Amino acid sequence: MRSMTGYSKEYFENEKYAISLEIKSVNNKNLNLKIKSPHMLNFLENKIRTEVASRVTRGSIDLKIEFQDKREVDNLFEYDKNMTASYLKVLNAIEHEYEEKFSNKLDLLVKNLNVIRRNDLEIDEKEYENFIVKNLHLLLDSFIEMKEAEGARMKDYFLQCIAIIEDNVNEIKRLKENIVTNYKEKLLERLSKISSIEFNDEILLREVLLFTDKSDISEEVSRLESHLIQLKIELDSPNAGVGKKIDFILQEIFRELNTSGVKCNLYDISKLIVECKNEIEKIREQALNIE
Repeated sequence: MRSMTGYSKEYFENEKYAISLEIKSVNNKNLNLKIKSPHMLNFLENKIRTEVASRVTRGSIDLKIEFQDKREVDNLFEYDKNMTASYLKVLNAIEHEYEEKFSNKLDLLVKNLNVIRRNDLEIDEKEYENFIVKNLHLLLDSFIEMKEAEGARMKDYFLQCIAIIEDNVNEIKRLKENIVTNYKEKLLERLSKISSIEFNDEILLREVLLFTDKSDISEEVSRLESHLIQLKIELDSPNAGVGKKIDFILQEIFRELNTSGVKCNLYDISKLIVECKNEIEKIREQALNIE
């Protein structure tokens, strides 16, 4: 199980290239990947997206790539000779016509007229791809390791909450046998106070049986136990998208608790159901961050 929250930063360098990679993520229902990289790496964007998506299924992810080609650094820039000559010709003509001298024509050319430009190095796209993707894999390894470590901490917390719910469900199973008895005693007590109403054992039995049918939570308790077992199985699942499955199971558990609370007529059980709901809310809040 992985958390959707994670962070990793790596730096790699060889005799040709240097690259700094930084990735961070927060929770999101789907995979939302934002990539910030140099213009020269635009051709690799789809490849990078595919690589990340093959390792991460959900989350809002920011990936920052800083890349340097260390080859021929002395020849990265050149100036446009024809453009420079044309500009100087115009500047000389202006000086002649107005009989004024520019203080530094070369400074003017460099700063304002863009005669210096960067050379486009010939790149081997396959070589770029091999270097960047290889190091992206290493970044993702450490990124996922952090997400799994956080996921393990979350799992321990969930298991503590589930243990409390299981104890409460076991107590509900024990107490549910008292629901009908408690109802019968209260019914008899109320009837004994009303002297004007006559009733016999058959009427009483019919009323108790009707209440027994309406208040029986055996099926709800059985489904609760089944859902809790499935929840623990999902916590151990290595499959992608486990967060969505856990959210669905939590909804089902909450529904069974609600139904049990409505059907039963016993304070002690109602109190236990409230405690179970409280533990479910704790899990649900943290489960929003499960990948």
